[in-house]
Formats: sequence, structure tokens, C-alpha cells
Amino acid sequence: MEINVDIGGTFTDCFASTAGTVATAKALTTHHNLSQGFLEAISDIAGQLGTSPDELLGDASAVRYATTLGTNALIERTGPPLALITTSGYEDVVPIGRCRSWGDGKSGAENRDLSRAERPVPLVPREMIVGLHERIDHSGRVLVPLREDEVRERIQDLVDLGARGFVVSLMWSFRNPEHELLVRRVIEEEYPSSYLGRFPVILSHEVSQRAGEYARSMTSILNAYLHRFTGDKLSELRDELRTRGYTGPLMLVHNTGGMAGLSRTAPLQTMHAGPVAGLFGARRMAETFDFEKVVTTDMGGTSFDIGVVVKGSVRFYEFNPVVDRWRVQMPMMDIKAVGAGGGSIARYEEHAGLAVGPRSAGSTPGPACYGTGGTEATVTDANLVLGYLDADTYHGGAMKLDRRRAERAIDRAVARPMEISVLEAARAIRQVVDNNMADAIFKEIVLKGYDPRDFVMFSYGGGGPLHACGYAEVLGVQSVIVPPHAPVFSAAGAAGLDLLHIYERSAHIVLFDPLFKTVLEDFDKFNATVDEFVSQAQEDFGDDGFAADDVELQLELDVRSGNQLYVTTIKSPVLRLEGRDDLAAVLEAYFAEYSDRFGEFAVIREIGVSIETIRLRASVDQARWGVGQREPATAGIETLRRGERECYWERSRSVEPTPVYDYDAIAPGHEIPGPAILEGPDTTVVLYPEWTARMDDHGFLSLEKEEAAA
Repeated sequence: MEINVDIGGTFTDCFASTAGTVATAKALTTHHNLSQGFLEAISDIAGQLGTSPDELLGDASAVRYATTLGTNALIERTGPPLALITTSGYEDVVPIGRCRSWGDGKSGAENRDLSRAERPVPLVPREMIVGLHERIDHSGRVLVPLREDEVRERIQDLVDLGARGFVVSLMWSFRNPEHELLVRRVIEEEYPSSYLGRFPVILSHEVSQRAGEYARSMTSILNAYLHRFTGDKLSELRDELRTRGYTGPLMLVHNTGGMAGLSRTAPLQTMHAGPVAGLFGARRMAETFDFEKVVTTDMGGTSFDIGVVVKGSVRFYEFNPVVDRWRVQMPMMDIKAVGAGGGSIARYEEHAGLAVGPRSAGSTPGPACYGTGGTEATVTDANLVLGYLDADTYHGGAMKLDRRRAERAIDRAVARPMEISVLEAARAIRQVVDNNMADAIFKEIVLKGYDPRDFVMFSYGGGGPLHACGYAEVLGVQSVIVPPHAPVFSAAGAAGLDLLHIYERSAHIVLFDPLFKTVLEDFDKFNATVDEFVSQAQEDFGDDGFAADDVELQLELDVRSGNQLYVTTIKSPVLRLEGRDDLAAVLEAYFAEYSDRFGEFAVIREIGVSIETIRLRASVDQARWGVGQREPATAGIETLRRGERECYWERSRSVEPTPVYDYDAIAPGHEIPGPAILEGPDTTVVLYPEWTARMDDHGFLSLEKEEAAA
């Protein structure tokens, strides 16, 4: 038994598989204690399989966990007071930030309002940043030695000011970590583990080995800020699983598209792990079923997550992502998150009009119709009023919805201010959120240099199929695919993740010098870096019980032409450079990738080529569940019909009787014409007029507009 859990802002999703049997469950996320929602989902799975939660966990060989702990800690700013120790003269690098730091992490609308532009409130106040008189140059040579007595004085000053953790980020420490290691040794001597006042120490060269003192420092600060909170909570969860009989490791999903144990996970690697697991699952399915270009759309209760998968390319990775309001040096799969979920709050503002999101009611207090204390109008309330959700069968009937509460909330927040009916207000809310999602999808695809018409659209999450036809029509897309296990697709994606470690380092290596018309002859620096990474990967996986032959290695290079600021990431065709043939293969791989992105005429080979970063992805394949073959339909769609209910449709601008079908009973060969509602325990597919739903042999439900089908 393998158990995969994705904790979202509103629901906790669980996907369990064993010997060809699959079970899924959803539970409300309990933000005060995430393990409570986790165990509720486990209990639901156990009930489906006819066993107890403790027996289920006792039989489990793996528990994979995607958490939002880091996200919550950053939003709430609940981290410990930190101190930053840097090189003298560079104390203001972090407070000043990058030129664009005032706009990082903010929406386009916020960035357009320049009069209110502000840099983020720093996690480390300026008075908690000190400089040490030391200097190491870009080659790792010590220019100014570091004095221990100065380190002791500065540490004592910071402790007196209230520091409860230290981040050490010295200039060029990733070339030579001698001084950073000295600082940690002094701190541990002054405050040993036997003292109650022992402090965590994060060294920047252990977090990132890339150039750029601001991004390297911020990556280290964020890891330190989340370290104790994330570590303590996950340790509590691991201990809880132990008491319930689980003896295997707690594997954490990483935002790199892989996973690792608790002891080999940095806090930043858990950020946005759930959506990344869904994107990775879509990538696997795209490879298996030969979808070359896929855009993933995951709508949950809090956010709408968009990802782009291009077969055989690394373009869906972000190597300098923005976390909250800060740019960091932590590679992760590129996910665009929009505040457009089922819990997104709708409001009418006199001068701005109707807005939906990004603020969300989450699971606590939740939408007004939940009856759990929420009073603000949300997208879920609008869908209930429009007839798309059934008040009695929502969440498999475990959660009854209150239509009157939804109507009152929409009337107060939208209908009365706009002087329209509650039904028209609900329609307007849904239209705004569909437009917001379509706009975000369009930008995500087009700004990456692609044509949206070339992509297959995957729609999943509890709310994705509920809105798929809506945002597809806005985009002009005439075909959408709802994959198997769509309500818990991100948790299912975690079931296919490999064990993964990424090693990277800045390394400026000129492959072709345009001034002297020469190519690289000395490969020692390049090969030495790669060999070091390979050795480290084999050692790390060896500690987990894997042989060197089990480890799959893939080298990636950040390459640039001439003095361009933009770098292009390529998969290197060779692991080491042994001669000119290998060098030529790397250059051709770069030119091919550059040409594919920007056009053949954009490639100018004569301006020179250099490597800026060497990156090794080391992974160990894990067993994956597969999408099985489904039995064809033996009866017509009338056997699937549950009845009908009144739903609002745009074509008539009125409510119409609409057939409701059992989503879980749809089989290959069934074709359902719209308008219709396809209802499952944890998701609802709203099929618009002039659309048709078809199930294929592997459980992919295709929603196609009739013009496209013809």
C-alpha cells in the first residue's frame, strides 16, 4: 500500500494504491493541526478498503506528503527572529534588494499602481544584520582573513538583540566556504547543543552554490525562517504515524518534481509541492499517451494553478523563482498560481466593479453555504445558486450546503450594490472568475512563446471540471480533458515521483570566444565540477541504501550567447566533455533549443557562447501506478441518469431543467450531450450546451465543443 497526500488551502486530498486497487478521499484541511485532516482522509480510505486506519498505515510501504506548512508560515510571518552575518560593506544588500524587488510576487494590477509600490517588509530587520571584516575573491582565494574574536563579539551582540537563529552569507563563500564554516564553529562553541539557548545556523554555501549575493542570501534566510516551524510540524506528523504503526519513511514531495526523506529536505523545497505533484503527474501522462504539449489547470478551494508541459524539454522549470515576495536560487517546476478557487471571495467596489479573489475563505471559516461561520460570498456559493452544485450530495453527501446562506451572502455583497437579482449576481461572479482563469492561462502560454491552440488542456482538482467549459469558451479552446482521479490528481501525481536530488553551481566557462575565434580546449574545470556532483549524488543515495547503478544522472547547463542577460537551459547530450565532439554536441544542443524558442533567425553563432551554471539532476526511479484499461459500456447513458435539476444557462439567460449523470459510472463508449451535469462524490463536471462528453478506454473524459467534433 502506498499513500499519497496533498494538503491544499481548503481540502486535504488522499490517493492510495495497492496491487491494482485505487482508493481516493478528501477531507477539509485543518490549518490548526494539519495531521488531523490528514488522518481523517486516511480513515476514509481505510473505510473504503474495509480496514482500520492503524492497519492501513501498518501495511503501508510508503507515505508521500505534499505540505503547505512553509506557505502558511510565510503568510502569517510566524518565523523566529533571525540575524544575518555577511561581509563588511554588504550589510545593505538584502534590505535594498534587487531593482525589481518592489514588484516581485505582486499581481499585474498591483504593479501598475506605482504610487503604492513598496519593497516587502524584511524578514531580518536592518539592526539584525552585521558585517565581518573578511574577504574571499571570485576564485576562492582568501584576501582578508577572518578573526575569531570579532565573530564572537558580533554573535554576542546579536544574541543580546534577541536573535534566535543565524544566517551566514559571506561573499564568494560557495567558492571557498572556509570563513562560513569558521562562523558556525564559533557559534556552536559559544552555544553548544547542551544549552537551552542553542541556535540553528544556516550557511549560504550549503543552500546555494550560485553567484548573486542577494538571491543566495534570501534563499538562506527563507530556509532559516521556515526551518524550525516546518521541521517541528513534520517531525510531529512522523511521530504520529509511528504511533499508529507506520514503519516506513515519511517522503516529502519537492517542488522540483521529485521527493526525498525528511532529513534530506530543505524547507523551501516544500513550497507549492502539491501543484507541482499534479504538474508532474500530467507530464507522466503526457509522455505515456503521447500528448506533446499540455497546459494543466488545477482549481481547488483556494487557488487556480497553471502549468505548461512540453515533451522532452526543461522549459517548465523556474530556476530563479519568486517565493512570496523574494527571488531565490532554488530550482522548482514553474507553476502560475491565481487567486481563483472555490473559496475566492466576491465583492463589488463602486469604482472598480465586481472583483473575485485573490482573498479566499479557505476551509475556515469557508464559503457561506458551508454553514461553518463564513459570511462572505464566494465562487462556491455562486455555483450553488446557479444549480451546478447539489446541496445534499456535495462532498459525497458528507457536507450539506445551505443555499439560503449562499443567497444572503451574494445578495449583501454583490446583488444589492449592483442592483441586480441574486441569480444575475451569481452568474456575474462565475463569469468574472472564468475570465480571470482564461486570462491567466493565455498569458502563461503566450509569454512562453507558444500558441494556445497547439495545446491539450488538462482540467482537474475539485473545481477544475466545474469551470472547464467556462474558461475554455473564453479562450476559444474547443477541447478539454478531465484525467482519471481528477478530484485528487495532485495526490495521484505524487504517486509517480522519483527520488531526486539537484546539485548546481555557478561556473563561467567560455565554449566559444568570438574575439579570438577559439573554442574551449581545457575541460578540467567542467569535468571536475561534474565529477564532484556525481560523487556527492552517489554518496547521498548510498546513505539511503541505493547502489551507484541505481542512480540516473542528467546534466543540465545554463548557457548564454555573447553578453546577453538571458540564459537558456538545455539538457546536455553528454555527462562529461572528453573532446571536441562532445563540445560540438553541447553547442548544437544549445543552438537547437535557442532556435526552437526564439526562431531560427535569432541564432547568431558568431557572438560567442558560455556556460553560466552547471546543474546535475540525480534520481532513482520508483514504482508507479498505471492507468488501467476500462471495460466498455454495456448500457446506454440513461442508466447513468440520476434525475435532473434546475440550472442556469447562458444561452437562454434563464434556469432550465438539466439532466444529472453519475460521473463515476461513465464508461468507454458513452457520449453525453450538453447541457448536463456529471456528478461524482468530490467533483462536478458542468457540461455546457453545444458540448459533448466522451470517455476513452483509459478513463480520460474528453469535453468537446460540437463544432470541433464535427
